[in-house]
Amino acid sequence: SLAVFPLAIPLLAGPGTISATILLSSELSQGPGVSVWAGRLSLIFIITIMMALTAALLTGAHWLDKYIGATGKLVVTRLLGVLLAALSVQYIADGVLAFAKH
Repeated sequence: SLAVFPLAIPLLAGPGTISATILLSSELSQGPGVSVWAGRLSLIFIITIMMALTAALLTGAHWLDKYIGATGKLVVTRLLGVLLAALSVQYIADGVLAFAKH
């Protein structure tokens, strides 16, 4: 459905991506010996490369879906779920330790 499509945009360019782009833009434009235009052009080049890589990945997703099959999707889903759980536990542990130090 076309109504669901705009929901995918924040997942591709979320707050982390936008923040990283702003920080990288600031560093590239204020670096020693780097002109503002060279920094901007390099950032535009990086963004263009990442957009092409994302487009290629999304275009090839249909082929990959057929290649790995239903069992492969279950395995990848479980592995990524374990990775996400491990990362969330690590973030919580880091937060508790940082809070305990202060």
